[in-house]
Amino acid sequence: MFKNLKPVIAIDGTAGSGKGTLARKIAQILNFDHLDTGKLYRYLAHLELKENKKILDIIKYKNKINFSEINNLDLRTEKISSSASIIAKKREVRDFLTKFQRNFSSFPPSGNGSVIDGRDIGSVIIPNAEVKFYIDANLEVRSKRRLKEIESPEKNDVLSYNEIYKQILSRDIRDKGRSESPLKKTKNSILIDTSFLSPEEVVTRALGEIKKVF
Repeated sequence: MFKNLKPVIAIDGTAGSGKGTLARKIAQILNFDHLDTGKLYRYLAHLELKENKKILDIIKYKNKINFSEINNLDLRTEKISSSASIIAKKREVRDFLTKFQRNFSSFPPSGNGSVIDGRDIGSVIIPNAEVKFYIDANLEVRSKRRLKEIESPEKNDVLSYNEIYKQILSRDIRDKGRSESPLKKTKNSILIDTSFLSPEEVVTRALGEIKKVF
C-alpha cells in the first residue's frame, strides 16, 4: 500500500460541497501545498476536446502533457466538467493521474506537506493520509452555490437552477457508481456537512480536527 513521504490532508467530497474552498484555506494556513485533483481531470478533458482525440490516445504521449498551464485556463465550463466526470471512469486515466498525485504528495513544492482534494484521495490515492475529510452538503444547497458561482451579467447562456440540479445529481450518480475508484466516505474520514455552515465555520471545524493529529 502506498505511503506518502510528507504529511497529507486528504479532502474528498461531492461536487459543490465546498471541499476546494476548504482545501485552499487550510493549505494557506498550514503553509502546505494545495492540489486540486479535479483540475487534472478537467485539463485532460480540455485536451480531448481541443485536440479532438480520444483521451487514451493522448496519455500515450505523456511527455506532451504539461500540467503547468492548468491555472492559466478556464476549466470550469459545464462541457469540460461533464467530460471530465466521464473520462474519470476510465482505469487508464486514473492510473495515469494516480502517479502524478502520489508524487506530489511525497514531494510537495514547499517540502512541508500537502492538502489534496478530490473524489478518491483518502480511499485510493493516499490511503495513509494523516487526516481525511469527507465534505458534503444537500443537493439543493450545492445547486444554488453552483448557480451563484456561474451567474454573470455578461453571460446570456447561464444554466437554470433546474438544469444545474440535474447536472449535479447526474454527476453524483456517476462519481458514486463508477467501478473505478468510486466516491465514498472511508471509515476513518471525518464527515463535515457544509449545508448550513459558512466557509469560515467549516475551516474552524476542520482545523480543530487537524490539531488533534498535528
